[in-house]
Formats: sequence, structure tokens, C-alpha cells
Amino acid sequence: MMTYAFFYGLLTGFLLSIMLGTVFFCLVQNSITNGFKSGAYVAIGVIISDIIMIVLSYYNATIFPKGGTTELIVRIAGAAFLLFMGYNNLFSKKQVLFPNTDVKNPLRLGSKGFMLNILNPANYLSWLAVAATLSNVLHFSYGQRWMYYSGALTAIFSMQMLISFGANWLKKFISPTFLSRVDLVLGIVFILFSFFLLKPLLFDK
Repeated sequence: MMTYAFFYGLLTGFLLSIMLGTVFFCLVQNSITNGFKSGAYVAIGVIISDIIMIVLSYYNATIFPKGGTTELIVRIAGAAFLLFMGYNNLFSKKQVLFPNTDVKNPLRLGSKGFMLNILNPANYLSWLAVAATLSNVLHFSYGQRWMYYSGALTAIFSMQMLISFGANWLKKFISPTFLSRVDLVLGIVFILFSFFLLKPLLFDK
């Protein structure tokens, strides 16, 4: 089960890391303008903010009592959140917006990644939904939950390093059409996961 938890975390981290938001464009542009190291500093700031949000959401999720009613509420709320995310991805019209940057100071770059990530309320809500699901739906043990988070953070940081390393190559492919296709795939995945959460309520009677 520990291995399962880790690989389940890897999958979650991969999905979260390919959501093409402000952090993605910041990583690409900084890496192109100032080199791989600048993108790495941004990624370090992002991962620190993720760790803080994971810890906060983990302990906030413990206020929910365990039991049948709580699992029902978590499943419905989680499915609704995933459906909302899926709908947004399916119908989003993102523009290719690479920020101009001349910042080279490691601390400022890290702070930029930290703030871009932590000030997006959807990120905290995502980690809170994850924490509630792990505890009340999947019934992961303490060790399994932290193994899951280790996998998720490993995937997020690894993907951000790959994005920074391949920024020059990656930028050639980034267009409104490319963004729409990625959003389409993510939207379908989120909707499928929402039905996965609802399946026991609909069919396991």
C-alpha cells in the first residue's frame, strides 16, 4: 500500500504540474531569458509554497469527523470541485502570455514562484480536497498519506525542472491551439475522477 500511495501521489503531482497557469509561463520565460538556474529557483519557491499548503490542508482536514456522513459529503464536494475544474478546463480560452523578466536574484525568483503559487486560492482548495479524500474516502493511514504527498511533490518538482530545462524547445510548441488541447485532456481527466468519486454512491447500493 505504501508503494501504491507513492505512485498515486506521482499521478496527482503530474496532473497538477501540467495545468498551464501563471507558474508555467513564469518558469518558461525565466528559463529562456536567464537560463535553467533561474527557472529552478522559481520552482523551489513553488514547491515550498506547496509544502506549506499541504501541511495546512492536512491539519484543516482533520477537523472533519470520520464516518459515513463525512465520507458522503467529501465525495460529493470533491466530485463537484473536480467537475468545476473539468468544466473550466474544457471551456477555457487561455492566451499565450509570457511575462517580461529581468530578475536574476535567486531570492527574488524564489519569492516570485512562492507568491504566484500560494496566492492562487484554487491551489489550496485542491490540496484541501486531496487531504479530505485521503483521510475520509481512501482511508489512508498516516504513513500512506505522507508517502502520497512525497510522490506528489516529487512529480511536481521533477516536472518543473523538466519544463525549465526544456523551455527553449517547449516554447516553440506553445500556442492557443496547444493550450486548448492540453486543457481538453485535463478537463476530461478531472471529470473522470469526479465520476470515480461518485461511483460508490451511484452504483454500490
